[in-house]
Amino acid sequence: MKLNQVKQFNLEDKDGAIFIMPRSSGAWVGAEALWITVAGWSLAAKRKWGNAWVITSDRIAQAEEVIHYPLVNPKSSVSRGNSGLKKWIPLFFKTVAKDISLWMKSRDWDVLESKPWSNHKIAFVWQQHDLFPGPGHRLARELNVPLVTYVHAPVVWETAKWGVKRYGWGKLLEQFIEARSLRESDIVACVSEEVAEKLIQMGVESEKILVSPMAIDPFLFEQAYTGNQIRKELGLENNIVIGWTGSFRSFHGLDLLIQAFKEVHSDQPNSRLLLVGDGSERKPLEKLVSEMRLSDAVIFTGRQPFAKIPSYISIFDIAVVSARSAEGFHYSPLKLREYLAAGKPVLAPYAGDIPHTFKDDFHLKLYTVGNERELVDKLKEFINHPAESIILGEHGKKFVLDTGTWDHELMKVTKKLA
Repeated sequence: MKLNQVKQFNLEDKDGAIFIMPRSSGAWVGAEALWITVAGWSLAAKRKWGNAWVITSDRIAQAEEVIHYPLVNPKSSVSRGNSGLKKWIPLFFKTVAKDISLWMKSRDWDVLESKPWSNHKIAFVWQQHDLFPGPGHRLARELNVPLVTYVHAPVVWETAKWGVKRYGWGKLLEQFIEARSLRESDIVACVSEEVAEKLIQMGVESEKILVSPMAIDPFLFEQAYTGNQIRKELGLENNIVIGWTGSFRSFHGLDLLIQAFKEVHSDQPNSRLLLVGDGSERKPLEKLVSEMRLSDAVIFTGRQPFAKIPSYISIFDIAVVSARSAEGFHYSPLKLREYLAAGKPVLAPYAGDIPHTFKDDFHLKLYTVGNERELVDKLKEFINHPAESIILGEHGKKFVLDTGTWDHELMKVTKKLA
């Protein structure tokens, strides 16, 4: 189906949409933003059309169930690293084995046989982009509906940024698997302008591309969340809480945030840094905190279910988006929208699309990545001027609820398809 055909497609008489995540319901531990994305999109579709099904390789779920994915033991940690003999296997062979395993699993979609949508009029099939695509193309053809592919980042390109090298076969995967899948989609929605530029380089027609940044569920963040019990359990009842949520990865530059916090804490002894999440960098960061004698002031909560994140954010007095570098910052930080939706004063980096989307000193405060002095000073500004911080938080909340919801992103897609 070509895009010019899709433009004539009538979505008003539809009563459902299908969303495909091309792995199992237990995948992407430590990358929960992927599940939050499909939960947001599918809930918005359900509000619009009445039905939304989320398909993984092992199950078909209702939209409201996916907010609790991945379906793993919540006490499991993603920061344990490799154990035993695995840590001695070269990264090259681990990557080859992982790609082969992922390819084999991508072919098993027996779950589609049940077809709970068979008596419904489907608006579109939406599929999360992955190294190996799911059955989105086939299902869209069967139903004669458009395929929307959502891209956080092309996989080979992004993982290369993280240091994962696919010598030789990476270019082949990108060209003949990733790029082909994207080119055959009717709409390719991606999180940032930088990702859009990469997609064009991969041969995706610019007319198909829609920049669709991460967003929030207004119903989730408009609820009157209170973290009083969490604040009490963590001993933060009389403290200024500087908070961060996410996956502990090197590109977040949390070590830089901790170093800046040390000076803030020296000036404001009742300040605390609350880090909500888990990941491969957690142990090195805990060691750094210990070496800096900040163990009583920096709190690691471990991984938390997404449904509880609003409660944690509710106890933040200041919310931070951190980054190691502004160069190549192709992300659309989910945490940024969540902080704003909760009405928190936010400190974010001059990086990626952030300074083009949000107004400095009106929606949030921006700082220069790598400038510790500036980071420290702006954190202190928040602390020393609480009334102004509250106003900033109110402006940011209004902006994100007006323009940064999944319902808004769904509207952009339907408008492009109509």
